[in-house]
Amino acid sequence: MRHPSDSSDAGSDGGPASGSSISVHVFSERLTELLQGQPDPETGKPYSSERMAAQLTGRGVRMSGTHMWHLRTGRAVPRLTEVVAFAEFFGVGLDFFDPAIAPELLAQWRLAGQLRSHGVEEVALRQLTDQFPEQDRPHVTDAILGVLQGFKALRAADGRGERDSSPPEQS
Repeated sequence: MRHPSDSSDAGSDGGPASGSSISVHVFSERLTELLQGQPDPETGKPYSSERMAAQLTGRGVRMSGTHMWHLRTGRAVPRLTEVVAFAEFFGVGLDFFDPAIAPELLAQWRLAGQLRSHGVEEVALRQLTDQFPEQDRPHVTDAILGVLQGFKALRAADGRGERDSSPPEQS
């Protein structure tokens, strides 16, 4: 019988983990970091287990507050569907939960979270759109965000995702 602190991998069927790269201990630490690093916009405080469970349930991943608390504290093995749901909700790659992820990448993610919490994204967008007439700024902002999302999708399709920030090789 597996102990929750054993290293395990979420199964492809969405069921409990079954074998190699997702450590329950690392998962719970990183989940806690996400929950504390990106506060609930409605309260301005870190997500409670109940509130986070409700958020995921609203996105189609049924979860109780108790199960959420078990995931946070390393008392439950996350299912693949749960790992994916957390990654999507918080806007991180699945590799964020990988114990082998390089510490410098984690440090970059932490810095980005701190900058986000200080409104840096909005400031950067404002600087880019200030040169346009006021009535055009919302459209320009949408266009910039669309390009960025398209770029992320291309990187994901290329298989480069979050870990590899090197430019593609020239043929």
